[in-house]
Amino acid sequence: MIKLTTNLSDPLLALFREGEVLVDGVEVGPWFSVQQIRDYRRVLPGIPFYFHGGDLIDRVGWIPGAVSRIRTYLDCTASPWASMHISMWPPGMVWVMLRHGWRMPLPNTDRATRRFIRQVRKLARAIDVPVHLENTEPLPFDGYDFEVESERIAKVLEKTGCGLVLDIAHARVSAEVLGLDIGDYLRALPLDRVVQIHASEPRVQDGRLVDVHEPLQEIDYELLGFVLDRTSPEVVTLEYIREREALQEQLVRLHSILETPNDRPGSDRPERLPQSGV
Repeated sequence: MIKLTTNLSDPLLALFREGEVLVDGVEVGPWFSVQQIRDYRRVLPGIPFYFHGGDLIDRVGWIPGAVSRIRTYLDCTASPWASMHISMWPPGMVWVMLRHGWRMPLPNTDRATRRFIRQVRKLARAIDVPVHLENTEPLPFDGYDFEVESERIAKVLEKTGCGLVLDIAHARVSAEVLGLDIGDYLRALPLDRVVQIHASEPRVQDGRLVDVHEPLQEIDYELLGFVLDRTSPEVVTLEYIREREALQEQLVRLHSILETPNDRPGSDRPERLPQSGV
């Protein structure tokens, strides 16, 4: 049975307090402190916690204590794995580019890929749980999309032995930027390695599709059905933290989709799915 999880948030805690236990676990990351996570685990006894380290992987091998910090998070969450972004830039560089809109010089992409593979292997040797890697969305600059190329993602997973955290919103953005049909892009990814799915709705900002974790729309449910028919994930995670009612509505529908595979949206559309619709 596929587990349903979502990001730990105040709206989710409100649902818990009302007796609405609609998830099999919660996902947390370094946006929480270690102490906050410990406190939340005391408040939510019996609820599994999953650790999503995001870009923490880019510090491994560069910044002293990076692996130790990840270990501490794994200890306080008791997570069954550590999931990380496929992030091939030096630490802090992506943040600077996104914060200030600066285009840092593109790295040698093959060299950056090999360095990232070494970072993942180093982390995997240092912790006691598997490392899984998430496809990201490309940076908002023309030509800065090497990290989302399906061939590169497949190579990284093959060389590291990691599972894939398939972020559907990131895939939508990537397909849009690369000028590909979203179904073709998804099929080109190593779907046999999917262990977790992240689901959220991207939006158009300044004429560009970006992942902003909005409530799921019909296209997102269709894409989820399309992916579920081709993968065997352990977990589906809703990435949404805003409104209590919207969170509840999405969790109820996702629970129904996971419970009744034959009724999944998108299941009867094996060849083509719509583009972003923007």
